[in-house]
This record gives sequence, C-alpha cells and structure tokens, in this order.
Amino acid sequence: MVIYGIRIISDRAFSLPFPKTSPFKKTLTLKAIPPTSLKASFTCGTYLHTTHKHRIFLYSNKSINKPLTAKQPLCYEVEGKLRFYWYYKDTTLYYEIIDTASEDFDFWFVHTFFPLFLSMEKYYTLLHGSAVEIEGRSILFLAPYNSGKSTLTYYLSQEKGYRLIADDILPTWIENDTLHYAPSHPFSRPFRQIQTLGDKVEHFKNTFGKIDAVYILQNHSETTETTIRALEGIEKFTLVRKNSLIYTLKSFRLDHEAYLGRLLNIIPFFVIDRPWGKAYLEESYQTIKRHINSLY
Repeated sequence: MVIYGIRIISDRAFSLPFPKTSPFKKTLTLKAIPPTSLKASFTCGTYLHTTHKHRIFLYSNKSINKPLTAKQPLCYEVEGKLRFYWYYKDTTLYYEIIDTASEDFDFWFVHTFFPLFLSMEKYYTLLHGSAVEIEGRSILFLAPYNSGKSTLTYYLSQEKGYRLIADDILPTWIENDTLHYAPSHPFSRPFRQIQTLGDKVEHFKNTFGKIDAVYILQNHSETTETTIRALEGIEKFTLVRKNSLIYTLKSFRLDHEAYLGRLLNIIPFFVIDRPWGKAYLEESYQTIKRHINSLY
C-alpha cells in the first residue's frame, strides 16, 4: 500500500482500503517482533503529548532533543495501545501491539506515528493542514485544531466533487522555489471523531503535485460575511510558525523555521475571515472559488 507517497510492505493486513498503485518516493518494510537487541537499547524517553485520550512517548538511548544519528534506536509508544520501533535512517519498522483487543491499528499508524516518523527521518516537512484541488489549483488550508478546516475540506470534496489531497496532514518539500506535496490518504474526518480516519472519499488526487496558494482560516462568530485578504509581513510568519507535528522537539525547531521562511517567500498566502458554523460553508466555498479564479 502507499500512504503519504511512501510504499509500505507490511506483514500485517490493514483493514482500510489504502491505495496500492500510487506513485511513491521510497519503500519501507513494516513487520512484527522487533529484535531483542533493539528493545533492550533504550535508556531514556520523553513525553510528547496526549492525543485521542492516550499519552504519547518517544524513547531512545540518548536525549531526543539532541541531533539524531544513523542507527540510533527509537521507539514511539501510544500508552496502553502499541509501540513502533526503528533505527534512525533505516527502512525497516517494527510494531508491538500491547492492547490485543484493539482494532484501531490503522489509525494510530497512519494518523499519529507515521507522520512523526516521516518528519523525524526528514522525508518531508509535514504541515498540519487540509488540501483540495479547486478549479484545477491545489489549495492548502491552514488553521488551528478544531477550527473547521476538515469540515470545509469534506464539504468541498464530498458535496462539490473536488479532489481531496489531504484531510489533516500534508507532506511537503521545496524544490526550485516550488512547494511540492505528496497526497496523504483517501479518508476525511470532518467532525473529528476520535480514533478513526473518517469516511472514504470518492474523489482523491492520488498523485504528486504543487501547491498554488495557501489560505489560513479564521472564524468569527460576530460576522456573517466571508472575506479574503492577502497576508503580508510578520503576520504571515506568526500565523504559520507553529504548524508542525514535531515542533516540540528542540532539535528540529531551527530546521522547521528555516523551511517556513523559504515557504513564505515562494507562495501566496491569504487569510479567510469567515462566519462560524456549517450553515456558512456554501458562502465560504463561493468566496474562495471567486478568489481563486481572480488569481489565475
């Protein structure tokens, strides 16, 4: 199967229908039973965050806040659920299931562990955002958690028939002053149910591409009109600087902020000020569509 532009050869059958013939940049192997020597090599760990009611930890044989080195042992743990093991810069991943009654392996691998792995291994810079192809243009929506970007994306793909690129996490890289992306997966979770990837979408853009514009969503309960304005200067950097899945790891912050600095200079950014609520989705869509057509 192919997820985030990476082909995974796994000894475990995933329950969800992920693409099997998509373009990919690299091949990884996923299998059970990590080597005993790998499991015995951990001497320290750090708490990352709590997500979906479970604490996440990262373990190694030295501080995670120091630069990683080749063959450094790493372990990602979803407390009480499962663990993933690997050596830094290796292409084989191992899993260990703690809660054998759990049926949410796909979610924890695809939505939580694998994006962090791809960031740490520097395959991509992953941005917390949704992306859709609108009027032939690949558009990225950035916003804080629970701000409605996935609901808007779901509406655009399911109700308006536009192709989904990413529901929540977009793998990106910069080449020749262009922001490139790999498609994520064909599932959309519009109302943020826990421990699920959501509904399978009919229209999914299953190819690599480039982002044409970025819109930052801002919701205002006191307004009834959707407006769009260009984002300039320091406000642009302030609004996107914490948009990273590994921002809490000190060893990655400088690289991430340097990447954002390049990003902000090669692509147009806009702010969408819009009324809060699903009743205004059609108005937001029409305003965004008009704006995109005015740009190109």
